[in-house]
Amino acid sequence: MRELDETLELLHRDARTASADLSAARAKLLAELDAGSNVVPLRPRRTRRFALPVAAAVAGVVAVTVVVVQTGSSGPTAVTTGGPAASPSAPSANPTANWPDIKLMSAVQVLNRAADLSVGAVDQPVGAGQFRYVGEHTWVGRGVQTGDATGYSYLWEQQVDRWIPADTHDVWQENRKILNTGKFLGGSQPQSQSPEPEITDTDQGQWQGRCGDFFPKSKPAKKCDDPADWDSPAFYATLPHDAAGLYAKLQSLTKGRGSTPSVMFHFGTEILRAGMMPAELRAQWYRALAKIPGMTVLAAETNLDGRTGVALGLDDRHEIRQLIIDPVTGQFIGERSIAGAEPDEAWIKPGTEIGASAITTAVAGRLGEVPSR
Repeated sequence: MRELDETLELLHRDARTASADLSAARAKLLAELDAGSNVVPLRPRRTRRFALPVAAAVAGVVAVTVVVVQTGSSGPTAVTTGGPAASPSAPSANPTANWPDIKLMSAVQVLNRAADLSVGAVDQPVGAGQFRYVGEHTWVGRGVQTGDATGYSYLWEQQVDRWIPADTHDVWQENRKILNTGKFLGGSQPQSQSPEPEITDTDQGQWQGRCGDFFPKSKPAKKCDDPADWDSPAFYATLPHDAAGLYAKLQSLTKGRGSTPSVMFHFGTEILRAGMMPAELRAQWYRALAKIPGMTVLAAETNLDGRTGVALGLDDRHEIRQLIIDPVTGQFIGERSIAGAEPDEAWIKPGTEIGASAITTAVAGRLGEVPSR
């Protein structure tokens, strides 16, 4: 249960002001910019047992945000537009046209609809010599805490590509690349007095390791076939296959934090975000999430990384966490976090986008190959 405990420990200020390990004890991200100034993650990524990259560069905007990534010769560039309007680059056809009026649907109805679409879904097989590819285009807050209620925040953008072999006991590979830094979200002091947090040696690069153990010298050691590690197929093999059983499992796994709706939703989203959940489990996972009290439809049509989806989630006043589902396929395509009415950091304005992650999964023919999208 250590990984769950580490992930839950990242929720809100009790973790963010601690000397926390952003990468599940794999690489210390705590660094000093100057005497008395500690670099801390203000919107941490999910933790795994190996070091995770952080990322960024999305504008701070209001709650319904369109994030479109345009790819050119110089690489992806984040273009952010506030408000509920559809992205200029979005398809003209409305992907939710075959749904009932989403604006009138409850979160339970939307999740059950997504579950219905997912029933019978089959994962693309990963043959011998092939790899499951999981790509994460992500934006994550990096900040500096200078006092009890003082500091500042930046948002960085990063691409993370991971290749998982057909036999998960073989060598995995993960590539990380910082795409953009320097988007200032706010602070208790002017940007001119707020130097960007430093890029660490685990923010970008290439790593390989059997069973995804990219940092074998780190403690605790990452183990093959660990049923507590949601990067491992062993974790999913232990899960119930019915919604009631999965909901009870979520309650059990989060009971150390009271099994509150926000904690259960956070954990449920992080597991989807790993990109490892078998297709046959996804429908029941949605139905389990639909049982969490307080779930609402936050945006009937929103874009993430150029893909249109329905945003659902919870608002605990500190943070509004969104889970985004493709209304055509029922697939999980990413998540987004927005500062709530009472942000954890006093210098962040309510409604500011403080993190997002777009997930792509596919099958690659060789290690290091990024499948066409």
